[in-house]
Amino acid sequence: MQLMFEHSTDPNRFKLTLRDFLITLKEFSGDNAELYTEEKEADIERKQQEEREAALRVPGMLKPAQLDDDADL
Repeated sequence: MQLMFEHSTDPNRFKLTLRDFLITLKEFSGDNAELYTEEKEADIERKQQEEREAALRVPGMLKPAQLDDDADL
């Protein structure tokens, strides 16, 4: 509990500490997937970006409408 007050100025560390605290509690039950939504969204976005970069390396993999206008400069 003391760690939450120590990390109250850093939102990311506070969130992680709070999540760890909630996980250790046996009082809450049910689906706790919402605790990881930000990480899942960031992971999905990262994977989509990696797939796009891989497709950009192979000519013809992306439609011309999918290409950035800046890429040709």
